Amino acid sequence: MRRRVPATSATPRARRTRAAGFTLLEVMIALLLATIGLLGTVAVQQTMFNATANANDAAIATRLATQALEEFSARTVRIGLDQLATEVSPDWTDVKYLNAAGGRNPTKTPEFRFKRETWVVDQGATNPYAVSVRVTYDLDNGSAKTIRVDQQRRKTW
Repeated sequence: MRRRVPATSATPRARRTRAAGFTLLEVMIALLLATIGLLGTVAVQQTMFNATANANDAAIATRLATQALEEFSARTVRIGLDQLATEVSPDWTDVKYLNAAGGRNPTKTPEFRFKRETWVVDQGATNPYAVSVRVTYDLDNGSAKTIRVDQQRRKTW
């Protein structure tokens, strides 16, 4: 004799169809995890943008310092005509605020934010000039960053 199953108890097949799909709680947890992952990606991307901007500023500052050294190298230094002697100073001088293209301004503004200073030292009649250029600018966090480039300029006499 076959045993009859009451209508209220579910068969394994019926149980499977009721358990199929996702509950609202599972969907909400999945969305929360996806949101946390997305926020992490955005934070990493923001950090990369800041690092790129700081690297760009460092490249501009280095170029501006090198440009000043090239200007000093173009001056004649020989007997009877020493164009670098007028630039000799006891300390950092010639403060200029520059923009990224090298344009000059007497005061600091958001566009003219690279401060360039020079220092030329005459080390004696038979020794070369010591030429130093430093460019200071602000990083994203507000702290100052300085790029310094030094060079010796030989005298031809």
